[in-house]
Amino acid sequence: MEHLIRLELKKFGVGRNIMFTVAAILFSILFITVSLVDSMTDPEQTKDTFESTFLIIGLLVSSIFLVYSSVLTARFVIGEYDRRTIILLFSYPLNRKGLIAGKMMIIMVYTAVSVMMGYICCTGFMIIADNYFDMLEGTFKISLLQTWIPAAVTAAIVCTILSVWPFIIGMIRKSVSATIVSSMIVVVFRQIIISKNAANRESLLQILLAAVITFAIAAVIFKKKVPQLF
Repeated sequence: MEHLIRLELKKFGVGRNIMFTVAAILFSILFITVSLVDSMTDPEQTKDTFESTFLIIGLLVSSIFLVYSSVLTARFVIGEYDRRTIILLFSYPLNRKGLIAGKMMIIMVYTAVSVMMGYICCTGFMIIADNYFDMLEGTFKISLLQTWIPAAVTAAIVCTILSVWPFIIGMIRKSVSATIVSSMIVVVFRQIIISKNAANRESLLQILLAAVITFAIAAVIFKKKVPQLF
């Protein structure tokens, strides 16, 4: 498995995807800046709070990297079936399930790391911007981190779990477009779920339930769909 992962990392293009992560984080920071400046300069609006801005950060970061994880799945996994290049890969003496599992492990780790980096960079920017330009209502308190850190870790875990669903749908349909569209549906569904929770994040029970259902279905997909060439 370790050898397979090293080979797949070369195809994955770590440098290219790091560049996307940086670009996505910079875009999120720009979006937050525009939002804060607008609320600060418009006399008809009140300043955004630290809590509301953190929620926006969570929405942006989670949505961007969940959708992008589906793009990676579509290109890195489903595309191999769609273009029939998987036939060549499977002609080598490799463990077919191990090969696809290696690809998915790389995507899941990338998603988790990117979401956490997005939270850290955007939240850090928010705190620094308010310190120098007084862009937010109230003052930053260290006690806020007691809520923010669990929320960020929860989001990274949940996004990592949910990044498997585009793979599931993509393998069922053997379709690149279905893979990407499914991630958008997942993003909307997740927002509906967390909007009903007082903490604006998934509960431990919801995370465990999502993990059990997701990986149980993924196991079935690995058993029945991965070995199929078409």
